[in-house]
Amino acid sequence: MKQPRASFYTLGCRLNQAETALIAETFRERGYEIAEHGSPVEVAVINTCSVTEHADQRCRQEIRKVKRRSPSAVVCAVGCYAQADTQTVAGILGVDYVVGTDKKYALAQIVSQDVSGSPRPSYARGLKPLVRNSEVRPAPREEMVSSQVAPAIFVSQRPDTGEFDYPMAGYYPHSTRANIKIQDGCDFCCAFCLLPRVRGAAHSRSLEQIVAEGHELVRRGHKELVITGVNIGTYNSGGKTVSDVARAISELPGVQRVRISSIEPSTIGDELLDWMAGSPKACRHLHLPLQSGDDSVLARMKRVYTAGEYARFIERAKTLMPDLGLGTDIIVGFPGESDREFDQTLRFVEQLPLSYLHVFSYSERPKTAAAFYGDKIDPARIKERSERMHEVAARKKQAFFDEHIGRKVEVLFETVDEDGWRKGFTGSYLRVGTTPDACGENKIVRVTVMDTTDDFCLAGEPFDRISIDG
Repeated sequence: MKQPRASFYTLGCRLNQAETALIAETFRERGYEIAEHGSPVEVAVINTCSVTEHADQRCRQEIRKVKRRSPSAVVCAVGCYAQADTQTVAGILGVDYVVGTDKKYALAQIVSQDVSGSPRPSYARGLKPLVRNSEVRPAPREEMVSSQVAPAIFVSQRPDTGEFDYPMAGYYPHSTRANIKIQDGCDFCCAFCLLPRVRGAAHSRSLEQIVAEGHELVRRGHKELVITGVNIGTYNSGGKTVSDVARAISELPGVQRVRISSIEPSTIGDELLDWMAGSPKACRHLHLPLQSGDDSVLARMKRVYTAGEYARFIERAKTLMPDLGLGTDIIVGFPGESDREFDQTLRFVEQLPLSYLHVFSYSERPKTAAAFYGDKIDPARIKERSERMHEVAARKKQAFFDEHIGRKVEVLFETVDEDGWRKGFTGSYLRVGTTPDACGENKIVRVTVMDTTDDFCLAGEPFDRISIDG
């Protein structure tokens, strides 16, 4: 019998990437060949995101593209958008399965009968649709055809927040870095955010499971492990904290780097900063969402810090680690944001020692607190504010690049990009490129930064390999 093929496409954050890798591993264990996204397959999995309205649009577009590329494929829409707006996702032409955030790792089992030729909808032993097709009606659409079978839906009304249950290690076929999911869910109540509703309450994975996955990822050749989750600073399992996780992973034989992914500034304790400052394996990089530099806006957003507290934390972190790379997120156009409040945020961001910032135009998410706020900002004004903030972001990134010219940095080089450059990252998250023949994939080398482009720095001689192996 021909080996079935499955492809995977991820929208959204690093946590989604980690979860896609875990879903792929479940398919691989069932005998599937993991194929490149866009190639002919029997199963196509789209791991969806619903952080912004633009993310929703991309989900819909990608699902339609998959069906055009593989007309006979079983198309599965899983994750946050499937959980947040099940009706709309079920109404996209070509979707066969809609699976929420807490049933993703059962997907291979759910679709196994479908691929073997059984009539759809088919349910694996012990698994039933959590929301029946009659309860979730596909959204109206012109392209619906009468012969289309309604998708099978596995979406709980509120995600399960019980114990973690998924394979030991994610499948990363082309990555020198690998993500480890340590935590899910969130107990914070930010006014703009859907995640507590689509992922449930905060819950943490045991340190033993995390270490076991780390061992396997290192065995597969990954040199950098990235700690990720929804709100990783709230990690708590058996009294262990995120700093305990970082320390335990860094002590695994063969690990050369440990990176902390996006983390809330109010959740970082002294222990984590001290570990980052003292460990030779710690990446000197933090991504700390700010969202606004005005205290009034922060209060309406239900954030739990002031701009002054954020600035003081950044000052302390940079004092401990002068070479620290810092990134942040900014939302422009939040309901009620006045010109004065936006200008305050702009000035505040300009004063911070940031390496980069991600700028998001406010996007109303249903059933969030902000969706009920009045005084919505005109889209044209939001666009103008976004452009101004992007100009600041471009200057910050260029300044970060320029300060490295002439300096020696250690880069973990990855694959060759479509533009012909082999690229990688330093511990501080500086992107560096070189010619494909200058260095191989999955090598950590010391290089000199010679010049910059719009998107990365150019490496020059010498190339000193410092990897432990490979």
